[in-house]
Amino acid sequence: MTQKFDFQTMPRRELRAYVLSHRDDEDALRIYMDRLKSESGIIRHQGGVTTDDLAQLEQLLQNSVNQAPDAR
Repeated sequence: MTQKFDFQTMPRRELRAYVLSHRDDEDALRIYMDRLKSESGIIRHQGGVTTDDLAQLEQLLQNSVNQAPDAR
């Protein structure tokens, strides 16, 4: 017998743990994502990469190459 969870009343942390351990449960994921959109106090990032981000990444990669031992 499969246990059916009430995702609507489940605390967010518990729902997150459930979603992480049951990645194929689309209903639970949908409810979790809806909660993240609607609950206050959650830090949201818009995403995307700026030209400054790319410049910093290029510099980090160059530093890494310069510090790597010569593999010849």
